[in-house]
Amino acid sequence: MDQWLYALYCLTGVAFFYLVTSACLRGHSREVDDRVSLMPFADDPAAAQRVEEAIGKPVPAVKPDAALKA
Repeated sequence: MDQWLYALYCLTGVAFFYLVTSACLRGHSREVDDRVSLMPFADDPAAAQRVEEAIGKPVPAVKPDAALKA
């Protein structure tokens, strides 16, 4: 009987995790996800230009010093 309770406990945890994750991701749009994926290149203008040429989408690049002053 203890094994059934443990299995039920684990399945409840997995179901709760799935529901919470899906509820959090429901509000995301494709555009926001695309912009967020380009953020690692924002502080290196040379890398941002290479990525922009490779994928054809604009990468909002700023120099690190300019980002600190703003």
